[in-house]
Amino acid sequence: MPPEVLFALFALGLLGLNDFLYKWGQRWELRAAPFMLLQNLAYVPNALALAWWRGDLALAPGLLFGALNGLLAFTAFLCLLLAMRRGEAVALVPIVRLNFAVTAALTIALLGESLTWAKGTGLALAALAILAGGGGLLTARGGRRSLLFALTAMGLFGVIGLFYKLGLRFGALPALLTAVQGMGVSLAAVPFALWRRDPIPLRGPALWVPLACGVLTSSSYVCLAVAFTYGEAVVVAPIAQLSFVLTGLLAILFLGERLTPRKAASVFFAALAVVLFTRG
Repeated sequence: MPPEVLFALFALGLLGLNDFLYKWGQRWELRAAPFMLLQNLAYVPNALALAWWRGDLALAPGLLFGALNGLLAFTAFLCLLLAMRRGEAVALVPIVRLNFAVTAALTIALLGESLTWAKGTGLALAALAILAGGGGLLTARGGRRSLLFALTAMGLFGVIGLFYKLGLRFGALPALLTAVQGMGVSLAAVPFALWRRDPIPLRGPALWVPLACGVLTSSSYVCLAVAFTYGEAVVVAPIAQLSFVLTGLLAILFLGERLTPRKAASVFFAALAVVLFTRG
């Protein structure tokens, strides 16, 4: 198996489990500020440990893109957390994970990557997936707000993908680039937690769920960045973003969510978009 595909599959599994925990943890009404702070407390040490293990502890101009990604990632993960409060994972996560289409559109427009028929068709199918999944949310209680948060997260994650490509192009090494992103998140997470003044949980799921998400998220970003060093992002990113299939399956099995025809159509269009991007 090509290394870029192998690392993309690792990222897929880690992202799928992470998104499931985001939804599963909502039964304890996790507060956003402590969650983001605790997640980042696990994210940064794990990413630094992986950077040390891989020998990625080297400074480069591209790390500046990691710092910018941190500010974007804080907002994106906050939007994902808020979207999951009332919306169903099987409907929302496919929308969020279509961020690879945003990255592709940006790289085509800004970095001069080619627009093939497969990429163009994939972008169209990504739009159909959003319309299919979002249409049902618009009529659900709290659905419009959840959809807005999901679309915002999708756009921000798409820009993060672009910045990862730029960071690696300017010499940053994968694991340290991921760690610097976590440091950038701290610039927003700490003031946000101080402003909200919510108590920090000391035990139970409210403590270990965000810590687990921090480890999963940082590990998935390292795997994704390593995959980028072996293969093209237009191939790697769609594979990793298929994580929504795993998240949806876990949500159906363990959270009792239903796969309606509209949701199934959204998942189908999203999966077909991924296939076209990998072939394009």
